[in-house]
Amino acid sequence: MMAIKEYTNDEVTVVWQPSLCIHSAKCVHGLGKVFDPNRKPWIDVSQATSEAIVEQVNKCPSGALSIKKQENTSMKTESVKVQLMSGGPLIIKGHCEVLDEEGHTQTKQSVAFCRCTKSANFPYCDGSHKNLGTVE
Repeated sequence: MMAIKEYTNDEVTVVWQPSLCIHSAKCVHGLGKVFDPNRKPWIDVSQATSEAIVEQVNKCPSGALSIKKQENTSMKTESVKVQLMSGGPLIIKGHCEVLDEEGHTQTKQSVAFCRCTKSANFPYCDGSHKNLGTVE
């Protein structure tokens, strides 16, 4: 079972799934006061507004970071966007369902699919392509 950690400030809950992280560091560079890998715990949602946190989490290319909707909180729905990263994964941003070989469905808000086939977390990207050079 994948480890999942949650961090909340009563307005917003950040969900972190470490096994999905491709270490792009967009979170750290975009909102370093909240996302600091040198601190334990590395996510501190008290360091920024809920709006800023949601905006930054939505930039996570792999879906390792996501927002859990709170009751009584309205979150706008977004269209699904697909991005082919040069030399990297296929990124799907927006609500989607992933059906595995055994017929199990996982609901994702954002996901990075491996294209190099070297991921230890296949079909999801784990950043292994960085050691290979170019991915077609």
